Amino acid sequence: MRIQSNVNTSQYQNSVNHMKATEEQQKKSAKELSTGKKVNSAADDAVALAISKQIEKEVNSLNQGSKNISYGIDATNIADGALANISDSMGDIEQNTVRAMNGLYSESDRAILQEANEQSVATINQTINQAQYNEKKLLDGNTGDINIYTGAASSTITESDAKSAVADLENFDVSQAAEKISTKALDDTYSSLSSMRSKIGAETNGLEAAYKVNGNTAENLTAAQSRKEDADFADAVTRMKNSQVVNQAQNMALKKQMDSEESLVNKMFEV
Repeated sequence: MRIQSNVNTSQYQNSVNHMKATEEQQKKSAKELSTGKKVNSAADDAVALAISKQIEKEVNSLNQGSKNISYGIDATNIADGALANISDSMGDIEQNTVRAMNGLYSESDRAILQEANEQSVATINQTINQAQYNEKKLLDGNTGDINIYTGAASSTITESDAKSAVADLENFDVSQAAEKISTKALDDTYSSLSSMRSKIGAETNGLEAAYKVNGNTAENLTAAQSRKEDADFADAVTRMKNSQVVNQAQNMALKKQMDSEESLVNKMFEV
C-alpha cells in the first residue's frame, strides 16, 4: 500500500506564502504609521524617493541661503546706520560752517567752530572704522564687494568708500575770513554719502526680497516633498487593520488544514 503523505504540501506552501505577504503588508503599514512616511526605502518607490531626496537637497540649500541673506541684511543695516550717524555729524559741521560765514563772528569765534568741526570729522572717521561685520569693514573702501550666495543665485553688497567721500573734510577750514569760506566740500560730501545710502538701501531691499523668495520656494518644495513621501494615515490604518484581519483568517485556515491533515494521517494508521 502506497501512502501519499504530502498530498497538500503545495496548498500548505501557498498558505504560508500568503501569510508572509500579509505580514509584510502589515509591517509596511506599521512602519508608515511610525515614521509618518509612505516612502521609507527605495523598495517602496524608487522614483519618489529619488525625487524626494533631490527636493530635500534643494530645500537645505535654500534654507542655508536664507541664513546667508540674513547675514547680508545685518551687514547692510550696520553700514546704513553708520552712514546715518555720519550724516548727523555732517549736520553739525554744516551748522558750524553757516555760523562761521556770518561776518559778525570774530576770528576767535571761527577758531572755536573750526575746532568743533575737526572733532566732528574725527567722530566720522571713528564711525567709518567701527562699521564692520564679522571683522569685515564696510565703509573704508578696502574690503571690496561682498558676494552673498542665496542658495539659488548670488547677490552683491558693493563696496562703499565713505573714507574717500569725507576726505575733503580733513582740510575743510572755517577759521579763515567769512567771505573765503565755501560749502562746496560739504555739498560734494553730502552728495556722495547720499548716493551710498541709496545704494545700500536698494541692496537691502534686494536681499529682503530674495529672503522672501527663498522662504516661499522652500515652503512650496517642502509641500511637494510631503506629497511624494508623507503617509496617508487613514489609508495606512485601514490597510493595517485589513491585513490583521486577513492574517487571523489565514492562521485559522492553516490550522484547520493542519488539523485535517493530522486527522487523515491518524485514520490511515488506525488498527
